[in-house]
Amino acid sequence: EEVVQDTMLQIWENRKTNHIDSSVHHYLFKAVKNKCYTLMTRNSLRFQIENILTPDIQELFEDPDFYIIDELTQKIEKAILNLPESYRIAFEMHRFQNKTYQEIAEELNISSKTVDYRIQQALKQLRKELKDYLPLLLFFFAPR
Repeated sequence: EEVVQDTMLQIWENRKTNHIDSSVHHYLFKAVKNKCYTLMTRNSLRFQIENILTPDIQELFEDPDFYIIDELTQKIEKAILNLPESYRIAFEMHRFQNKTYQEIAEELNISSKTVDYRIQQALKQLRKELKDYLPLLLFFFAPR
């Protein structure tokens, strides 16, 4: 019924440009038949794609590790943002930009001992704030 209705709507919308050379009955039958074939092909293709992709995606979301890792990532980001600015800057430069203490010290115009202190304090605060998650962090991020 939907295919017939869509066909009738399409014929109505294109009434000025459509030129029916054969009988209207034959034209309508052929148009509905072709729309049904198109719909069946699309549904078949959609079904094949769903059968290929769904198990992998379903498995990903059913895996409890997916949610734990996402939660850990959010907690770590929040903990880093809660650090005092000087600690956070030194920590991020060292951990995320792979800079040495000396490079950080030169860039911030401080001594390398100060950089060392700030990073140690940042790690201390992160360990304290993430103490409940430490076993999980070790499990997920330890080299295997």
